[in-house]
Amino acid sequence: MTVHPSGFVIDASKPWQQTISGRAFPLTAFSALDIDLYGDVAESLARVCRFGGHVPGNAYSVLQHSVVGADAALEETGDALLAAYFLAHDLHEHIIGDQTTPVVNWLAGIELETFGSRDIVRTVLAIAKSKLDWAIWRAAGLPQPGKTYWERVKEFDVRMLATERRHLLMQPPASWGDDVENAKPIRLRGKLTAWPVAKAVEEFRIRLDRLCPNARRM
Repeated sequence: MTVHPSGFVIDASKPWQQTISGRAFPLTAFSALDIDLYGDVAESLARVCRFGGHVPGNAYSVLQHSVVGADAALEETGDALLAAYFLAHDLHEHIIGDQTTPVVNWLAGIELETFGSRDIVRTVLAIAKSKLDWAIWRAAGLPQPGKTYWERVKEFDVRMLATERRHLLMQPPASWGDDVENAKPIRLRGKLTAWPVAKAVEEFRIRLDRLCPNARRM
């Protein structure tokens, strides 16, 4: 065990990741107590760009995606719990990063070519995300979402993807698939533009207070 000057105890023999605040996030034995929504999560995801960074101009962050999608879900449905789940649905990326769908598909293809299996890459990523999601929901004071809510979050996520592509990216050279091409656009007030880091963090914290009033503070 190692004691960091800040007082954090680190078991350096097990995988851990340093967060933006200098905490050691224990990758093998974390809980809701290790999730710093207002600090580490907000600050890091305001700096993680959607689309692997391939957005012209300023970086469009995962955090802004979460806020804009939560607002859209609330305005369209009036369901604050759905909006809260959307706000939280990508927060695991403060640890695992934004794994784009094309890259995951590529890795799955390498798995098939190399080992003859099809589902290990996707399954491992899904398990890692699920473990983080459990801790995040608890830290946010949210119950585990049922199937209906999770399907609605995924629907809004695809619609956000299609809307973000239209507002932020260059003209696509080929189809992104029927789900994206046929997705109902999200209604936005004006053109979507990338926020600076500080604005993304501020807006996320406002939504967190509003949609997740029982969210834990470190």
